[in-house]
Amino acid sequence: MNTKTLALPNATISYADEGNGEPIVLLHGFCGSHAYWEKVIPELAKNCRVIAPDLRGHGKSSVTESDYSIQDMAEDIKHLLDKLETDKATIFSHSLGGYIVLAFAERYSERLKGFSLVHSTAYPDSEEL
Repeated sequence: MNTKTLALPNATISYADEGNGEPIVLLHGFCGSHAYWEKVIPELAKNCRVIAPDLRGHGKSSVTESDYSIQDMAEDIKHLLDKLETDKATIFSHSLGGYIVLAFAERYSERLKGFSLVHSTAYPDSEEL
C-alpha cells in the first residue's frame, strides 16, 4: 500500500489512495493510522476509490505545535477531499474517527453520501471517562 502526503492549511496529511469508483474514506481511531485498514483497503479498492488518511498527529501525518480539536481534524478531511477533487464520499469511521465524521457531517452534510460509526457514538463522553 503506497502512501502519499499533502500539505493542507494547518497540517501535512499522509494517506493511502487506492482503486477507482465511488469514494469511501476510512477514518481510524485514537493512536492509530491508516494501517488499521491494510487488509480492508485492497478488498474495497476492487470496487471503489479508498482514501485512508492518517489523522493529524497520528501515523505519518504532522503533529502541530498548537492544540487542535475534533473540528480541526474534520476540516483536515474537508481540505483533503478538496485537494483530491472529491465532491462527495462515504466515510467509514472507527472510534475517534466517529467524532470527526460527526463534526464533518455538521458542517458539510452535502459532501456526504453516508457515514458509519464503529465503536463510536453520537453521544458526548461522560465526565467519568
